[in-house]
Amino acid sequence: MKKYCKTRALAAVFLLFFLAGLPAIDYFAEGERLFRQNRPEEAIPLLYQASLQEGTDPRVFVFLGLSYQQAGKNADAVSTFIRGTSVAGTNRKVLYFNAGNVYFSQEAYSEAVTMYTRSLENDSAFAPAYLHRANARVKLEQFPRAVEDYRMYLTLDPASWQSDSIRQLMALLEGEIRTQEERSLREEAERLATEAERKAEEERYRRLMDEVSSSLQEIDQASTLSAGSESIQLYDEEGDLE
Repeated sequence: MKKYCKTRALAAVFLLFFLAGLPAIDYFAEGERLFRQNRPEEAIPLLYQASLQEGTDPRVFVFLGLSYQQAGKNADAVSTFIRGTSVAGTNRKVLYFNAGNVYFSQEAYSEAVTMYTRSLENDSAFAPAYLHRANARVKLEQFPRAVEDYRMYLTLDPASWQSDSIRQLMALLEGEIRTQEERSLREEAERLATEAERKAEEERYRRLMDEVSSSLQEIDQASTLSAGSESIQLYDEEGDLE
């Protein structure tokens, strides 16, 4: 029995020395490998562990957020991207940009615009953020601001393969902007005409009421005078009778 226990103890010591000689798991490298193999569900726990370690590759928040997004866990994706923006050394413009893409995919266009704007606050020359913010603003029917963003995107990336399509879209949006402005002017003119007509009608009514009131006062005064003359006449008639 003593011999058996001694053997077990030696085996445990040997195992400890063997494990100590193994390299530590590189959570980020393994997680990145699984992500690139389109295995996000497997990559998530490894990348998450890597995100908790000090000195880890700052790109971990990008890969972890994208893994969550590919796995359909959009809320976790956004929270990961935002968490990464508070860590030193991370690429904030990319993290905010990716958070905007998640919101856009959920049709949360106002939130997407906010994230793209934050991305541009970290790098005002980041062309993709202008393009995606423009797309979100089109969805929100903020056409003038969308055209501004498309124009800035083309300024920063004039050789974009999408440049012809963007210019065509800008022309359509500018046409719609003119149509909306003309419609707005017509509606304003109609509103002013209606308001003027209403005021004129109110003025006519007021004048009519003044005239009616004046006529009633004249009639009332005539009645008072008539009643007084009859009283005097009756008094005279009574005097004659006497």
